Amino acid sequence: ELVKPLQKRLQASFEAIYLNTKVEGLTASKQGITAKLTGEGVPAEILFDRVLVSVGRRPNSKGIGLENTKVEIDPKGFVVVDPQRRTRDPHISAIGDIAGEPMLAHKANREAKVSVEALAGEPAAFDNVAIPAVVFTDPEVAWCGITEDQAKQANLEVKVTRFPWAASGRAHSLGRPDGL
Repeated sequence: ELVKPLQKRLQASFEAIYLNTKVEGLTASKQGITAKLTGEGVPAEILFDRVLVSVGRRPNSKGIGLENTKVEIDPKGFVVVDPQRRTRDPHISAIGDIAGEPMLAHKANREAKVSVEALAGEPAAFDNVAIPAVVFTDPEVAWCGITEDQAKQANLEVKVTRFPWAASGRAHSLGRPDGL
């Protein structure tokens, strides 16, 4: 549902948009790059001139001297922290991207607050349930918290509320009413 306004806007710029599709492999040849795809209603292969691969980031925890501390690194390279953002070394706390996913500024800000409160002896613990996230497309796609399906699976009472984007001041000032 969140993707539909973006998809509608992008359809004019692209030959096709495939949702719920996985790229199983890329093969380069003189003709271009062939992408092998799996998904419902998608071609098995498509030839492209160019392919942009965007697969995320990894922590850069090697070579910064952590081996000289008691700090533990998980298999993905993240620093292991407790809910107060303390590491196994009593003199080192960790927040932000190095302390695990999601790697978002809002998460780092909250972790910093929790870490400082814990250092000051106040009761504080980090819970990453409601971290806002945004994809800076046009229109933007943003979300916060768990999905409706996740809430139902956890037997939580679900009430869905929608606010029409066209009713927002920003939509009016931009002359762009498309969106939720």
